[in-house]
Amino acid sequence: MAITEIFISSIILVLVVPGRTEYSRSAVSRQLREKYSGYGEDWIFMPDGNGQPQVAVLKGHTTDSRSFFEEDDVTFILYIRNGPINGTVLPINDTETLKESGFSASRKTKCIVHGWKSSAQAFCDMKDAFLQHGDYNVILIDWGPLAASTFYLGPMSNTGRVGEHAGNFIDFLAREAGLNTKDVHFIGHSLGAHVAGNAGHHTTMGPIGRCTGLDPAMPGVHIFSSEETRLDASDAIFVDIIHSCGGVLGYFQPLGHADFYPNGGTAVQPGCCCVLEFLESCSHGRSHVYFTESISTKFGFPATKCSDWDHYTGKNCSEPEMAYMGAHTDPSAKGSYFLHTRGEKPHAYGVDLYQNQV
Repeated sequence: MAITEIFISSIILVLVVPGRTEYSRSAVSRQLREKYSGYGEDWIFMPDGNGQPQVAVLKGHTTDSRSFFEEDDVTFILYIRNGPINGTVLPINDTETLKESGFSASRKTKCIVHGWKSSAQAFCDMKDAFLQHGDYNVILIDWGPLAASTFYLGPMSNTGRVGEHAGNFIDFLAREAGLNTKDVHFIGHSLGAHVAGNAGHHTTMGPIGRCTGLDPAMPGVHIFSSEETRLDASDAIFVDIIHSCGGVLGYFQPLGHADFYPNGGTAVQPGCCCVLEFLESCSHGRSHVYFTESISTKFGFPATKCSDWDHYTGKNCSEPEMAYMGAHTDPSAKGSYFLHTRGEKPHAYGVDLYQNQV
């Protein structure tokens, strides 16, 4: 059997759990395999930019020319307080537009990257939350034309080239506007997490300060990619991960310096119901829902360092240190952290967040 025919065998899960390795099967995936012919081998449900499950074909390739990298298919849109409501498009190496845009190296810079069949507009809530919380440069990176193919392997392979282009963009800001790369924070969801990782890997003007992976996509990536082409702990000074559909649509094994596992890090996340086809897609999207809430909440998402979910729920953690999941994670956090969330907003069960700086 060709490798493209078996790479999504992750539906028969091999979960690398912090502290142990176990073989399991997602109950939801098992039901979907029983209901639909070829599910998990030929195709899967992945969420689009509206969080709705769409068919992602796991075999073959598309002849659509947009499955090949074109720089014009990647757009960098700057948003600042009191700036244009629709933002300012910053073409790479266009120094005049950059000077007139209102971008300031004195602000911290947040770069937000979407995933498969999505666009920058899907993360306007996150952008707005940052601008309400503080005075930032918020840059939405839209690679929608290169992420839109139903043939999933095309967008997956594009994450490396899009990430490299984003790294070149950061270098441009550093050279022309005096940006300190340590003040850059990339946040990427699903395939966008690997775009973010590749951006950090390819930035040459200095390491970026932080990279946050929101349920980094696993299908295909775990077979065809290495640490050179997917998100890993070397891509920024601090890399943190939120796992919400681990072992199916997202990675389960730790990828960063600090890995957070709300509700065990797997499907089904609280509040995701009740249609079978929606459960994993909803859980995959919970990672960015939690992160967005964490930006401006008066209550945090406190998580406990532990070896695994069973030890956490059994209150048997040998290192019961606490760290906040989300925008306010302290970069000193190291290891795997576990927590419960609510099924409805506010999702955080947290305690008062005294240090509210990101």
